[in-house]
This record gives sequence, structure tokens and C-alpha cells, in this order.
Amino acid sequence: MGTIGLIAGGGRFPLLFAESARRAGHRVVAAAHVNQTDPALERLVDALAWVKLGQFAKVVDWLKAQGATQVVMLGSIAKVRFFRDAWLDSLGVKVLARLAVKSDDNVLRAIAAGLEERGLPVIDPSAFLQDRLAREGVLGRHAPSEAEWADARYGLELARAIGRLDLGQTVVVKDRMGVAVEALEGTDACIRRGGELAREGAVVVKAVKPQQDRRFDLPAVGPDTVEVMREAGCRVLAVEAGATLVMDEAAMVERADRARIAVVGIR
Repeated sequence: MGTIGLIAGGGRFPLLFAESARRAGHRVVAAAHVNQTDPALERLVDALAWVKLGQFAKVVDWLKAQGATQVVMLGSIAKVRFFRDAWLDSLGVKVLARLAVKSDDNVLRAIAAGLEERGLPVIDPSAFLQDRLAREGVLGRHAPSEAEWADARYGLELARAIGRLDLGQTVVVKDRMGVAVEALEGTDACIRRGGELAREGAVVVKAVKPQQDRRFDLPAVGPDTVEVMREAGCRVLAVEAGATLVMDEAAMVERADRARIAVVGIR
């Protein structure tokens, strides 16, 4: 087994990948982002260096020095940070200067291309995470009503539509109306805004973008998603089965059951 380089953002995703990859016998070395990546990652990898957002040359040089032959890019990086506190080095400026449109996917593809040009091919992490992808059907004790199922199916179409525009992966729906769509602010803020507008009983739907490059930015949900939904008064979480990462499924379903929130995987 070889050495995999992990370029880590925030959230649980990088930690889950490190656990799975090392369990499969791989050596994992990580470049973690200051004020973004969970410090717990340091205990789950073979080596780790802290970098600031935009220090691309440091990331490349360190991963190659550690013997990485391939790379995964996992975890959230708030897009607004590129405008607030990025420390772009000369390589970072060169990579991002290629972009005419700085959409999420374009930025990620440009970074991936820059890594590959320097001998670090970016790979699809889902091969290591098959047991963590959402199953089809009801995941907990509570099932949606017929009206909520209809909202979930409509929401899946709507989520795919905004995905084609590279806006986001999440929508909030009530009575077959789109109440909120995810954009720059992220999933949690979208859920809160949708809950405030819908008042009670909204359905949250998350789906992979139709043109999504599976090497990065898989949709993900977990216990924190359910907690935000509970606070916002939302009643159903519907995620695209086989394509959405479920972090800490047992804990997420337990929290959803207590809050009487239905969690389902749909296609």
C-alpha cells in the first residue's frame, strides 16, 4: 500500500477518510488548514503539517517530501475565506489566475490540475468510504408523510437543478415550493433561513451536483445537520442515496429519532 496525501478542510470528513484509509493499510499524511481543520486529525494520520489557506507551494512540497504519490481533497473550506484571509503564495496566485469564473467547482478543478501538474494526482475518495454512503429508504424510526415524500422528490429535482448552475447542494422545500437554496453561505445557514421562512414542517434535500467531479466536494450530512434542522423546525432530511456521505450514522439517526425528524435516502 502506498502513501496518500490528504489536503484537509473542516468537518468530520477528513477524519473519517483517515480512519478508513489507514484501516485498509495505507499510510496517510495530511496538510491541515489553520482555523479550519479539526486538530483531532493529527492523531489519525501518520504525519501532519499545518498550512494557511492559499499556501499551495508549501502543501505540494510537504506532501511530496512525505512520499505521497496521490492526493485526496476533503472537508469544508468556507469560500468566503478566499476573500477574507487567504495567504496566496506565488503558486496559489498562478493556479487561481487561470480562472475566469471562480465558482466552487472551477476553483477545485484548478487546484486539482495544479497538483497533478506537480506529480500529485487527485483521486476519488469514495472508494474508501462505501460503507459511509447513504442507503436508500428510511434510516430511522420516523417516515415522511405522503406530502413530505412529494416534497422530497421535488426537492431532489430542485437540488439537481441548482447543482447544474454550481450554486450548492442543498434546498429547503415546503408544499412543493422551493423556500431556500444553498449558495455562498453554506448548508447550515440555508437550513436556518428555510426554517425561518417555512415556519414548521419543511423538508431539507441534499444531492450531488449532476456535473460534480467525485474527486472532491461530496455532499455530506451528520448529527450536526439534524441539530440545525431541529432548531429550525424542519421535519425531513432527504439525501441522495449512494452519493451522500453520512457521518456518524448511528448518532445522526438517534438524534433524528429523538427530534421526530425523518431521515431518508432517495434516488
